[in-house]
Formats: sequence, structure tokens, C-alpha cells
Amino acid sequence: MIVLTDAQARVVHRLLTCILLNETYVLSDVEDVLVWTSPENRQILCPFDSVWARNLAQEIVIQLRQGS
Repeated sequence: MIVLTDAQARVVHRLLTCILLNETYVLSDVEDVLVWTSPENRQILCPFDSVWARNLAQEIVIQLRQGS
């Protein structure tokens, strides 16, 4: 489970949508998301299992490769 504030969720949604649609995105959004999901902040902002996160990342990569 990922726990984000409303503002963080909007940033993540916008970033993922842009990436999946191969549109330009703001680099600072990528940096913010990386900070929010970093191991140091995971207990506070993003308490999810690392295996689940890895599986999600692999699924995103698979979907991106199929779309190209």
C-alpha cells in the first residue's frame, strides 16, 4: 500500500500519465517522487512491501515495451 498526500498523489498521477503516454514531464516531479519513495522516507510516506514495488515496476516496464 502506498500512502501519499493528495498533492503527492496528483504529482504521481500526472508523472505516470505523461510517461505512459510518452509525453514530456517535469524533471522536478521525478525527483520528488524518488524522494517520497526512497528507503529513508518509506516508513513515513510510502509503507509498502519492496517485492510489491519491484513487481509493479516490472509490470510498468513490460507495458511500456509493449506500447513501443
